[in-house]
Amino acid sequence: MSDTEPKAPAGLTYPCEFPLKIFIRPDEETAERIAKAAQAQLAVGATITTSRRLSSTGKYLALTLNFIADDAEQLDRVIKAVTADPGVILAL
Repeated sequence: MSDTEPKAPAGLTYPCEFPLKIFIRPDEETAERIAKAAQAQLAVGATITTSRRLSSTGKYLALTLNFIADDAEQLDRVIKAVTADPGVILAL
């Protein structure tokens, strides 16, 4: 893995609930596409809960995806799938 690729946080005990916060422009299509990209990396039947918060200026949307990460490799796949979307400004 290169230094520019996202890395799963160290020190987590799996499986664990993980909140992935993503900043995008307020666009419903982008938000749906990101949620689908994350869902595709999870086991069949796994659920993602989503919360959204618009910035005070309305310029950005903070999208939080909460899901159960089974292991570090799966978490890394989810992060990579989400950050590959051109609509993502920042992911934490």
